[in-house]
Amino acid sequence: MERLLINKNTSIWSVFLLLFFITLSKYNISIGFSLKIYMIFLAIFFCIHFRDFYFHTLYHYEILLLLFYFTYCLSGAFSQYPESSIRVILGVILVLGCYFIMRYVLELTSLSAIEKSIANVGIIFNVSSLLLYFIGIQVIGRFPTGVEITSYGLLLDRDYPRLIGLLDDPNIFIFFNTIFFSYYLTNLKGLKHSIGFLLCMITSLLTFSRGGVLALVLVVVLYMLLANFSKKIKMLAVSLLFLGVIYVAGSFINIDLNEIVTSRISDFSTDGGSGRFELWGQAINYFMSNPLFGIGAFNFSDYYAFEHNEKLYVHNTYLEVLVESGIIGFLFYLSFLLMLIITLFKTKLHKEKPFIVLTHFAFLIQMMSLSLMINEAFFSFLALTLKYISVYEKKEVECNDLQQKG
Repeated sequence: MERLLINKNTSIWSVFLLLFFITLSKYNISIGFSLKIYMIFLAIFFCIHFRDFYFHTLYHYEILLLLFYFTYCLSGAFSQYPESSIRVILGVILVLGCYFIMRYVLELTSLSAIEKSIANVGIIFNVSSLLLYFIGIQVIGRFPTGVEITSYGLLLDRDYPRLIGLLDDPNIFIFFNTIFFSYYLTNLKGLKHSIGFLLCMITSLLTFSRGGVLALVLVVVLYMLLANFSKKIKMLAVSLLFLGVIYVAGSFINIDLNEIVTSRISDFSTDGGSGRFELWGQAINYFMSNPLFGIGAFNFSDYYAFEHNEKLYVHNTYLEVLVESGIIGFLFYLSFLLMLIITLFKTKLHKEKPFIVLTHFAFLIQMMSLSLMINEAFFSFLALTLKYISVYEKKEVECNDLQQKG
């Protein structure tokens, strides 16, 4: 009994540290690739639990994901820039290895411990990011102007004071924050979850990420349609409190949030989605040159740099998959996403744990404006999703067995 208690406490701390270290992905050691804190943690965890480590049976959507990455990496063998392909292939191997260890870590942990860790890490992540943002503003000045200037948790992007917090990009910040936002949204009970939801709304708005904020707004709308009346009242009350807090905070730091938000929206018609439309058009041109197998893994930025003397990414995961791995890789990737959605609904997670489905829904939208081929936030979400699928699949089987016996 004592040993079981020790193992249980160890697993609770393991999932908390795993989620926390993933939010610290900005802090890494460059050794040809970015060696991140969560990778070191997972390597240590694997060494400690090596004798007990095992692989859970792969689900169909996981097999499709592995087939996609096999096709994606294989495309690098025939690429114009093999050095870039080799780099991303090593990255794929590393991140997939981390994913399988994450699966094991979460397999040892209860759902209640996982959700407690999500709630606690979400508050730490958002509070730390807000503090770094305000420190950045104080360092630069209360009327900051500039282009691509970083100070602590602040990024000045064409005079917009955008929050990056513990990360290095405002759009990636809101992507990382999505799971916390969705969890608090669907669990507005108690002071801690309400504070967490409030913090998530504040930090997400301060990123001034048009695509990210739109995705979260759609998540709220979708959940409002599904939620009961009491939950709608709670969301409305917290949202009104949020507007009051953000107005006071904006006045305190002398930032006219209304003007910035209006300006960001009006800029969309003139800046081509921060240059994304031009990049997407270029990606389609490259795809047409080799539609079946693609131009090769991680080769878009090199192709673009050859023509424009500037290395940029596609800023659209779906287009990135299409142009770099061709129609074959793209079909595997779409099949993976579709099979994952089917599995979520088969296990009734849209009813039992809606934050998982809402997070996935938001990710699908955000991936339209972000390049997230091997992002750790996405893979940690997949590992969490697997845990919920396996638990509720077992419950479904047990329920069916009881009905048959009855």
